Amino acid sequence: MEILKVELNLKAVNKSIALFNCDKKISGLIHTTENGETTVVLDGGYVLDSFDCPHCAIEAIGLLALKINDGKKSGHGSYRQHKRNFMELAFITVH
Repeated sequence: MEILKVELNLKAVNKSIALFNCDKKISGLIHTTENGETTVVLDGGYVLDSFDCPHCAIEAIGLLALKINDGKKSGHGSYRQHKRNFMELAFITVH
């Protein structure tokens, strides 16, 4: 078993919205509704998913950061570079 560590910074905006930055790799916001459903939106407007609780959302953010680290270590580049390449292809397809 391997223990991995990620740094997650949270800043509450109000009772239902918090901004996050995880390992300086991914950032966005966490929105929790009154009924307890929690949605994670990454910067750029990508919805990561909806979760039953804030704890599950934070766990998913940490796991995504670890996957990004693994991808970078295996030579697939950074998440920001992947996002830039994806957007360039998306705009070509639209135009």
